[in-house]
Amino acid sequence: MLKSNSEIIEEVDEDLQLQAGLQLSDEERQYLVRTGMLFMDNQRLKPYLSSLRSYLQNTCSAERVWTLLKVRDITNNQLAYYILSVAVNLQDQGE
Repeated sequence: MLKSNSEIIEEVDEDLQLQAGLQLSDEERQYLVRTGMLFMDNQRLKPYLSSLRSYLQNTCSAERVWTLLKVRDITNNQLAYYILSVAVNLQDQGE
């Protein structure tokens, strides 16, 4: 059975809290439900990066519904932001 977007985001939110102590705001959760990704700056994630990185490295991608991507500015190779990407069904907009 396919999970709804809300169920997937609840799973992501729980993972982030359990693995790193990172709690998403209501606005962040709603944005994830709608788009499947969330742009976060370094300051937002800095306290959680080590735990998140460890979790992602030690957990098979088939066993989780989210990942974290790093985006760099190509002009100066500086970190621009992170993207929390979630496997949501963009067809499931009735929630």
